[in-house]
Order: sequence, then structure tokens, then C-alpha cells
Amino acid sequence: MKFINKYASISLIFLFSCSEDFLNLAPISERSVEGFYNSEDELNQALMGIYDGLQTTQTSVYAMLMKEQRSDNSFQQSLLYNFHSIFHFNESPENTQLFPAWSDLYESIYRCNIFLQRIEGVDFENSQAKERMKAEAKVIRALLYFDLVRYFGGVPVVTQPLSITESLQYDRNSIEEVYAAIISDLEEAAANLPETYPSVDVGRITSMAAKALLGKVYLTRSGYPLETGEWEEARALFEEVINSGHFEFFTDYGSIFDIANDNGRQYVFWVQFNSDAQGEGNPIPRIQAPNNIDRNNPELGISSGGSPLSPIVSQDLIDRFEEGDVRLAHTVQMEWLQNDGTMQNTPFSRKFVSGNSGPLNNWDINWPIIRYTDVLMMYAETLNEQSYVPDGQAFEILNNVRERAGLGPKTPNEVPDQQSFRNWVLNERRFEFAFEHQRWHDLVRTDQGLAVMKSFLSDYGLDGNVTREKYLYPIPSRVIQTNPIITQNPGFQ
Repeated sequence: MKFINKYASISLIFLFSCSEDFLNLAPISERSVEGFYNSEDELNQALMGIYDGLQTTQTSVYAMLMKEQRSDNSFQQSLLYNFHSIFHFNESPENTQLFPAWSDLYESIYRCNIFLQRIEGVDFENSQAKERMKAEAKVIRALLYFDLVRYFGGVPVVTQPLSITESLQYDRNSIEEVYAAIISDLEEAAANLPETYPSVDVGRITSMAAKALLGKVYLTRSGYPLETGEWEEARALFEEVINSGHFEFFTDYGSIFDIANDNGRQYVFWVQFNSDAQGEGNPIPRIQAPNNIDRNNPELGISSGGSPLSPIVSQDLIDRFEEGDVRLAHTVQMEWLQNDGTMQNTPFSRKFVSGNSGPLNNWDINWPIIRYTDVLMMYAETLNEQSYVPDGQAFEILNNVRERAGLGPKTPNEVPDQQSFRNWVLNERRFEFAFEHQRWHDLVRTDQGLAVMKSFLSDYGLDGNVTREKYLYPIPSRVIQTNPIITQNPGFQ
């Protein structure tokens, strides 16, 4: 049983503890929460509500747009919806997906903050359980701020519940200050979390998840724009996760996304879903599938149906898969059956289409935040940054990834120096993690976004829209209208 099933509807509690309109440092509450957070059981239920927030922030339409469709993995020429301007690089602060991204992330941060405030006043029979629960909330808060700082740059760092008046006094913190808060939360959390849980609680955040996320934070900081060079800090954390023995490099790529292996050893940090509980299913298989796709054909259709928001897989991505790469077939479906019986050939991503959809057309399958292959490949990246070693451990890791994909190994003759290895890592990550919301952030942290996206968009006459300033998104206009002391990012009005 997925552990969040026990409290699948607990998020309803927060409909009564948060404001209806998250205009600024959302969510800001003036409603009473005095009747809750008063016992260990109630706090555990509240913690499930914090986990519940990950479902929205990690698998929403805006996450798909801002982490994946911004990249060269996807493109749609028509601007059917206002927010499609995101992948044309001409979005404005009024873009309809930017404010939900800001408000949902701050809503979830509010849940963390009020939980961490209220838990201090409650006695626990086991003090370790109390520290563990606080650590779980801090990891989630760190992840939420990690999304915010990569989306918008410096944002207000809020670590306590605020009144509306108090929230209007918060300006943006610097990027460095946001990262300092993230690192502090993750370091504290890693020291108070177990490495594993009994089966009834599988899915809760472990110390290995905290360390893997902290390693990814250091890896990101080491790239653009901070360029802190914290490769050793990242390497040591990834090595701890690898040496823990709790995870497995699956030898079959398709098995990673098989519902039979949900909650398995391929994932280090993941979001739980349950399609049988209202609002708790995974929307990704549905929103990635084309609108009007047949619901009854198991090979050419999707049982949940599709969405008009479905991203179109770019021909550039398809063409760049090497011949024989099995990841292409697991990632992209080239043809599909429309519900009127006609065949269509607009490619879409069918990743995570495994198992069955529930009554609300969402899926049981979990969503990876960090899977084990990600840890291995980031580890290889840190090794190369510290020292390029021909045919060393970093080569072995990436060649294992290629072997699983059905491809031959690369040799030092093909990858003769450190920069060539950097290019290999970035390229291999594109195919390995396509449509897992990794590509855009990979392009930014390696500072390849400018060159890659100018080249990619030149065929459409849109290359002039791409600047380094647009590595960040504009602060939503509603945020600035509500709190004028918050300034806009350069390059936007």
C-alpha cells in the first residue's frame, strides 16, 4: 500500500487553513488553525498534506512547460494558448502559467512553515519521530525553493507563517541567500532521517533522498550562474547514496517505468500517487497524450484519454536518438489512433503509461524527482569536473547507461578531453531523462541554453527571442501588483 493512501483526502484540511487567493507570498492565512496540529496523529496527517503538495508542484502543466517544453525536446508553432509563448521565448509577466507556479509553490511552503511552527509545541512519545517528521517537511521545503530559484532567481525566503501585512514587507532575497536556506534545510534533514522505512511507510523521504537532492543543489550551484565549483561536495554526497546499497541500476530501461516496479529500488526520491483516491492520481500520462486519442486501443491509444495541452515531441529530439537506442520507443509514440478511427502521426511522449487510469483519468504510477540513474550520471559529471580520466569510473557509468539503451560504449578516442565528456553527459541526459522535467534546467546550469535554443529555434525565426536573461522567467505581474517592493527580472517589463 502506498503510504499516502491512509490520508489521501487530508489535503482538504488545508482548504480551510489557507487563503483562497494567493496573491503575494502565498498562501497567507487569516483563518483559524487553532483546532488542528495539536497531537502527533494530527501532525502526521498534516505532514501527508505537505506531501500532497508535491503532486501539484511536480506534475502540473506549468512544471511541464517550464522544465521540459522550454527546451529543444518539444515545440509547437501555433500559440493556441497564451502560455505556449513559454517555448517561443516571448512570454510576458502576465503569462497564465507563471502565477500558478509561484502561488502553488508558496502555498506548499506555507504548509511546511505552519507545520514546523506547530510541531514544536506538541509532545511526542518518541523524540526521534518528531525530528524525523520535521526533517521530512524541511526536505520538501528545500525542493520547493529549489524550483523557485531555478524558475525566478532570487525570491523571498519565508520560513514562518505570515499574516497578509507581514508578507507585504518581504522583498526578494538574492539567489545565494535562497540557496543558503535550501542547503541549511537539507543538511539538517539528512542528519535526522532514516535510510529506509518499513514497507507500510515506503515513499516517505529518506536520508538518501535528502543527500541526493543536496548533491543536485551543489551540482546546480557549481554551474551557471553562481559557478561555485562545489564539485567535491556534490561528489561525496552522490557517493554516499551509491554506496548505501539501497538502490539498483535496472538493466532494462522499460522496467524503470513499469507499474510493477513502483516504489522500487530505481527511485531515490519520488512523488506518490493513487488513482483510486479523488485528486491523488498522476496526471502526466494524460496531459502528455494528444487530445481525442482513442481510449480503447491499448497499443495506439491511452485509456485515460489525452489533453489539448499535450506537448509535441520535437523532430530534433527524435532525429538525434542513435539508431538502436531503445529509449526512443519507451519515450515517444510516433502514431496514435484518434477516437474517430483516424490514424495520426504527431509524436507524443508515452513515458509513464503503465498500469491503468483511475475514475478521474489519472494514473497510479509514481513520479520521479531523482531516480538512481540520475545520481549515477551526476556522480560521473562531478568526477569529470574534478579530473578527466580516460576510461575511468565516469566513462564506466555513462557506458553502462548506453549499454542498457542498446548502444555501444564510447572510447577515449571519441571523448578525448574534459569538455568532450561534459558534452557527452549533457547529450546522454537528454535521451535518458526526456520528458522527466530535467532538460531545461540541464541546459541552464551548463550554460548551453543560449546556444542550443538559438540553434533549435532558428528554423522557426525565433532565435532572436533567446537571451541569457531568459534563463529565468519573469516574476508574475500579480505578485508585483500586490507587493510593489518585489522587482522584476531583467529583460521583462
